[in-house]
Amino acid sequence: MTAQPTVPLTAGPKCEGRQPALEAPLFEENGTYNPAPGTEYPFSISDIARAAVRLLGTGWRAESGYWGITGAICGPYVAEFEFVVDYQGDLTITYTLYEADDFPHIPELPEGMKECGEGFYFDLACAADGLDSLAERCAAAIRAVTGYNPADFDFESSASRQHYIDSGRYLRKGEAEEA
Repeated sequence: MTAQPTVPLTAGPKCEGRQPALEAPLFEENGTYNPAPGTEYPFSISDIARAAVRLLGTGWRAESGYWGITGAICGPYVAEFEFVVDYQGDLTITYTLYEADDFPHIPELPEGMKECGEGFYFDLACAADGLDSLAERCAAAIRAVTGYNPADFDFESSASRQHYIDSGRYLRKGEAEEA
């Protein structure tokens, strides 16, 4: 019998040291791909976005991209945050700055997160970190980038809800009275 090609059972080079690099055959004896399709990772990128929205709370929602390989979060701001894996394999959250959002000029990102041209990425994050941990880090980073405080926004008034429908942004408290 010929030797089967093998692949290390780690989540990638950035996760070395988190679990032993065991060798497993790429194909079982009957030629079936190992692991079975859909079982290699316990969650998708869009699952991370959806879990982060639960932590961000009122005024936020998430949508899955095609095949769950991306996710998008939008909330009380015009900016939308897209979760992707970049060409280097890093979990990255991209967004576009809008003047109306009034984000902090120099956000203090949580430890392990680094700025990149169009957003920020996780340094050394991998699926082995777990869905809850990754979602907590994403929510913390979005709070840092936006300066988000739910008490600053009017999620209740009909004027604010209509403004969100028209512009994609909730009104901050007091803005409805100013208009």
